[in-house]
Parts: sequence; C-alpha cells; structure tokens
Amino acid sequence: MSAPPDDEPMLTEPREHESPAIDALVDEARSDLQPAIDDARWKAMEERLFARIDDEAPPRRRAWRRPRALEIGAIVLAAAAAVAIVARREPSAERDRSAVVQVDTAAVAGSLRATEGPGEVRVSGVKATQGHVLRAGDLLEADRARAVLERPRRVAWLLESDTAQAARARVKSAGDTLVLGLEDGAIEAQVTPVPAGEAFAVDVATPSSLVRVAVHGTHLRVTRAGTRVVVDLTEGVVSIGAPPRIGTTYGTLVTAPAHVEFDALDLQGTLRVDHAPASVRAAVPLSPDSSIASRPAAPPAPRDVKTAPPHREPDHAIGAVRPPPPRPAHDDPPPIAKVDPTKPPLPPREAIAAAVRQCAASLSRSSDVRVTVTSTLRLKTGASGDVEAAQFDPPLRPEIQACAAQAIYDAKLDAGATVTIPIEFSY
Repeated sequence: MSAPPDDEPMLTEPREHESPAIDALVDEARSDLQPAIDDARWKAMEERLFARIDDEAPPRRRAWRRPRALEIGAIVLAAAAAVAIVARREPSAERDRSAVVQVDTAAVAGSLRATEGPGEVRVSGVKATQGHVLRAGDLLEADRARAVLERPRRVAWLLESDTAQAARARVKSAGDTLVLGLEDGAIEAQVTPVPAGEAFAVDVATPSSLVRVAVHGTHLRVTRAGTRVVVDLTEGVVSIGAPPRIGTTYGTLVTAPAHVEFDALDLQGTLRVDHAPASVRAAVPLSPDSSIASRPAAPPAPRDVKTAPPHREPDHAIGAVRPPPPRPAHDDPPPIAKVDPTKPPLPPREAIAAAVRQCAASLSRSSDVRVTVTSTLRLKTGASGDVEAAQFDPPLRPEIQACAAQAIYDAKLDAGATVTIPIEFSY
C-alpha cells in the first residue's frame, strides 16, 4: 500500500471492516491461538498497538498507518498461529515418518550390549536396556553400573566409574571417528585399526581447555576425576593434545605399555609417562569384531615383563605408532626408512633427520613445483635413553611421520632428556 498524496484528506479514525478478508483472517488466527484470548483482552491489545503507532508516527501519517498496522498485525498473528499449528502437529507427523525412515548408521555411536552391576545405565536421562542405540549428542550415564557398548567392526567400549559418583560421557561425534566427551568416570575401548585417520577419541573439557586422547587402533582406558586424567595404554599408541578443526590430532605420542597422568588444565606442564608394565592397569577383555565377553576389571597388578615387552614401533594414523595387526598377503606393507648397511652408521640425531628426508622423498609426488618444509622434532627419552614420546612442530604429513617413526623409536639418545632435532627437506 502506498502513502496517500499530501493533498488528499487523511482519515482520522480507522474504518470499521476495512477489509472483510482481513477480518476473516484475524478471526481464524484468534481461533487457533493457544491459550485463547478473550474479546476484552483482544480489544486492549489493539488499543495498545494503535496508541504506540500514534506516539511514534508523525501527525499526518498516524491515521493512515492504522489500517496498514491492522493488516500487518493480522498477517503476523496469522503466521504465529500457523507456526503454533505446525508445532502442535509435528510430533504426530514425525511418528508417522519414523516407521519408514531408516536409521542413519553414520550417526550411531554403538548399541548397548550389556550392563553389569546393581545400578542402572541411562541414555539422555532414560533408563537403557540391552540393544539401546546410542547416537550423536546422547548423554550416557552409568550409575553404580558398567555399560558395555559395541560399534560393529570398529570399536567395543565401556563406561564405568571407580567411585560412587555416576560415570558420564557424551557422544560428540559419531562419524568415521567416534568422539566421546568424558565428563566423569572411565572409558575403556578396544579399537580396530583403520587404514588412515583416527578411529576413536576421548575429549576431556574444562572451562579453559580441551584435551583429546586420540587413537588409530589400540586398547586404552581413560579415567577422569575433576581435571585429573589417567590413561592406561595396553596396546598401540595414543596422541594426546588439542583437537584440530579438521584432520588428525597432533600431540604427544605415547607407546604401550604406558601409564599416563596429567591435569587437563596444564597438559604440557603436568604430563607424566610411566612405561613400567606393573604401573599399567589390567585391560578389560573387549572385542569389537564379535560378541563382547566383558569381565570385571582387575586392579593394577605386576606383570611379567617377558610376556608384555615394551613396544616402541609406530602406527600409521598419528605419527609414531606400532604396526597394525598382520596384514593379508596381498596388502602392501607401509613404507619405512631404510638404512644402507654398507655405510657407517650416523649419529642418532643425524640418522633420524636423514630418515625423515628419505621418507619425504619416497612419498612425494612428481611436480613442477619445489616445496621446502621445515619442522622441529621434539623427543622425550626415558632413563635408558629410549624415545618415549615424539612430536613434530609443525606436524608433517601423517604418512611421512609414520614412515620415519621406526627410525625415531629405534634411536638411543641421552637418558631422561628432551631432545630437539631441526628438520628440513625439499621435494
């Protein structure tokens, strides 16, 4: 509706029944409003609306804007009523569709395979029973109980508490990587290795920090009490650091067996790693490839070093990790840096830098563009001089790190030291 010319007389009062269609629309909208509005309250609302228009509009435009305001108010009211109708009807429509819509398996974190203990397991506040499906966004609670879940052919995991307080974990992501946010208690998992990327991760969040324990394929247990975190690693390697926006977590790499402790508020300043087998909590048997045979977790106990030797080999998803389980004969083994036996051995630091350059050259693609890469490799060694943790800063391509990892962990360096090795190569 356009404004009237200045020489036309202005209406001083809104005409009754300005438009029968608008009146009908208003009446229909009023009938659908919940809670209902009686005539007296409706009239008061109209009076307040017109009074506000009179206060805000110039004198010559006030009366002309009243019919327009009535039209706009009616349309807005009708839209609100339509939203209310849709909101009231949506649940039944959703129920009708749920019978035919298939479950998006990519968003499924796992199904509840078993519960143990006198308490109960809850999913988003509802008591869960065997077969209950856990999806992205769900909150899992184990109150005086153990919840055992399985994501077929990917990971078997459990949630429990070592104290009287209920264990709590939220499913943050259920895509190719299953990411669980541990709020309290313990998560233990047996993870099937994946060809690339991360299969499983546990996040520990505080108001000022976020720490991720990420794995490619391993058996681990992450326990949280407040900001204190304990990681018991019986197989494979974990990467502990800040989660990236996309891609792989690059942080401190720890090989099994290991007992790790840190405060989530100060990861680098409090991180402690003990590779003594006796310090590592005994693992709960879990199998992601078949039905789960869970047993009560045993307390930490000394173990025969001969039956559980330390591992320093690499894994391929997060840098320096141990090799995955034996591959079929038709699979090609991952590349590793080779040593020429005819040449005298290099000092450990030079040997590591040479291995990184060799891996980069073997994995680079032919191109007309020449790229120069610089990084710093930081190593933490134990009492015997063995490398316990390694980190590239900035990180290299995961396949280059995996290729060089064996040379890194085979090296003997200064005992109980932090070693820094500058890395530079071109391809």
